[in-house]
Amino acid sequence: RPALEASLERLGLDYVDLYLIHWPTPARGLYVETWQEIIKLQQDGLIKSIGVSNFQIEHLEELKKQTSVVPAVNQVELHPYFQQPELREYCNQHGIQVESWSPIGGSKGDVLENDEIINIAHSHAKSPAQIVIRWHLQNGLVVIPKSTNEGRIRENFDVFNFELSADEMNTVNALQIGKRFGPDPDAMNNS
Repeated sequence: RPALEASLERLGLDYVDLYLIHWPTPARGLYVETWQEIIKLQQDGLIKSIGVSNFQIEHLEELKKQTSVVPAVNQVELHPYFQQPELREYCNQHGIQVESWSPIGGSKGDVLENDEIINIAHSHAKSPAQIVIRWHLQNGLVVIPKSTNEGRIRENFDVFNFELSADEMNTVNALQIGKRFGPDPDAMNNS
């Protein structure tokens, strides 16, 4: 509560639209207790929607079991090389919106250098990043690509005037290799 209230004061707001737990840090064993407090903050009108980031199925199950309140959003690493199909299916079944972080596959752009994605990009006269963003959108994912480059920011928004075909979607889907670029939620901040 003190952290949220300080943020609201700095922002000059009475509430925030969405508030997330950033990591479950299961070794600390505090994420259910934290979730219970966030539920209270929502009930008090300080938060409209509550969610989590980097929670895996077992973490979400524990929240549901202990509180019966599921998150509105689960923000997770998700890109063509790390598609998390089981987690996405679980979230879909429980009404949890999946939001992709690192949606274009890490800071090195490994996914953007994939020949299949480059070929699809050429066929649409789009960039590889636009193809990957469109893939996210057509999969029903919330995607917020990060960039400080004005040209890339504009390019990232220019993804609503084309669609990937079923074959193109299948081509990108086939890139799943389980390659995580970010930290594993089970190991993050365990000390």
